[in-house]
Amino acid sequence: MALDAGASGARVILEKGNGDMVTILNGEIDRLYQAASSALNFHIFAEGRYGTFSTNLMDEGTLRQFTTEAVKATLLMTPDQCRTLPDRAICYEGGGPDLQQYDPSIETRLPSRGLTIAQEVSAEMLSDNRVISAESEYADYVEEYFIADSLGFEGYQRKSGFSIGATCSVAGNGEEKPERNWYEDEVFFENLRYQGCGTKALNRAIESIGPLKLSSGTYNMVVDSTVASKLVIPLTEALKGSSLHTRNSFLADKLGKKVFGDNVCLRDMPHTVGNASSRLFNIEGIATKERDIISSGTICNYFIDNYYSRKLSLEVTIGTPSVVMMPKKELLSNKKLSLSDILKRAVRGIYVTQFNGGNCNAATGDFSYGIEGFLFNNGEIVHPVNEMLVSGNLIGLWNNLIATADDQLKSRKWQIPSLCFSKVNFNGL
Repeated sequence: MALDAGASGARVILEKGNGDMVTILNGEIDRLYQAASSALNFHIFAEGRYGTFSTNLMDEGTLRQFTTEAVKATLLMTPDQCRTLPDRAICYEGGGPDLQQYDPSIETRLPSRGLTIAQEVSAEMLSDNRVISAESEYADYVEEYFIADSLGFEGYQRKSGFSIGATCSVAGNGEEKPERNWYEDEVFFENLRYQGCGTKALNRAIESIGPLKLSSGTYNMVVDSTVASKLVIPLTEALKGSSLHTRNSFLADKLGKKVFGDNVCLRDMPHTVGNASSRLFNIEGIATKERDIISSGTICNYFIDNYYSRKLSLEVTIGTPSVVMMPKKELLSNKKLSLSDILKRAVRGIYVTQFNGGNCNAATGDFSYGIEGFLFNNGEIVHPVNEMLVSGNLIGLWNNLIATADDQLKSRKWQIPSLCFSKVNFNGL
């Protein structure tokens, strides 16, 4: 239809999904939610111009009128010759591995299952009389995507997901009301560790009672695996074509150069079996493959989609990473280290369990984040801390990485373990 209306090329994406959610607040049902959706997204290429459009009206007559109007609107856009469909040679051709992203059991789930799980998690938190508020939320979903373009690419992906979250606030000292959370998510229901989720949120809140603000200074820093991606995402963002094109990247012109220490390694693993973020192709149809992002401190790849490949005259890689891992190249030990091990290795410092606000300057790598966590000494937790800022430059920070644990959350897109850095600046008293 788009070609008939005068487009020189088109990509169409059919999205379908459905999901359930239930929220329990202080032991009572707060929200029940069920949704089903479908949409057609159009990427229209016409006379060097490009436009995107979306509709959920699927009958043939309406679609033909919609595509005709979409092409007319696209022809009003400013020409940009870099907007094209990718070369068919770099697109996925089928035959890839089964990424095991769909749990068939979701088709026969009982409506009461999510409610029962959320109630159990809520009860775990309400078992302590110090609890002020306890919220638990269970959700599951199915998503399907079918992509086709006018050069002949076709690709299909289906995945499921199950999650349980708990948020708990407790009465502390005086007016203090520390609040903490915990959540689990999995592709397969049988792997969902919902038992104990509420207890973890409760314990994290109780452990945060009575925080102190330390004096400003330089401390060793251990960052928990649940929040460690906060320090990795700015690295991958700085390697994207959009950042490089606008010169808003502190890693511009660093391809092939050693920027960090030998123990800094990141790898994109898009074919990780059983992970919801894995994929055989991206939204453009470009085939994914494993690739080093950073190896022994050297920048190995930029994230370049079809558009920025043409803008920057660089080879297409992929626009964004899929599943980011930190391969183990521990210089100080070949053993798998636990969180306790790296706390002991750091001896004394601040163990960060939460980042609160702040920002990172994409052009310079300078950062400043609010943190909450704990002071530790001789590898043991001493007391909670809050109202502190950690600041510095990401290149300097990552050059001070001294150890990584073996506790990454394998269901997540960012499979980053707990990290230990030396000589980190904290602002407090």
